[in-house]
Amino acid sequence: MRLYHLCLPLLLSACSQSASEAVMPPPQVSADLLQPCAGYTGPVPQSEGQISDALIAEARGRTCANGRLAAVAEVLALPILED
Repeated sequence: MRLYHLCLPLLLSACSQSASEAVMPPPQVSADLLQPCAGYTGPVPQSEGQISDALIAEARGRTCANGRLAAVAEVLALPILED
C-alpha cells in the first residue's frame, strides 16, 4: 500500500502536459492614478492675461499627468512577491 502512494503521483504526472505557464496577476494600480488630470478647460484666450492663465493651467495639468505616469511606472516595475 505504501508503494501505491509513492507511484501514483509519478504515473499521473507522466500523463499530463509537459509544463504549464505561470499566470501572473495584474499589478494593483490605485484608481486615483487612472483618473485624468485637468488642464485648461476655459474659452479661447483673448488677452495676454488669459493666455498666461491658460498656459499655467495647462502646465499644472501636464505636471499632474507626468507625476501619475511616473507613479504607474513604479508600480509596474515592482516585482510581485507573494508568499
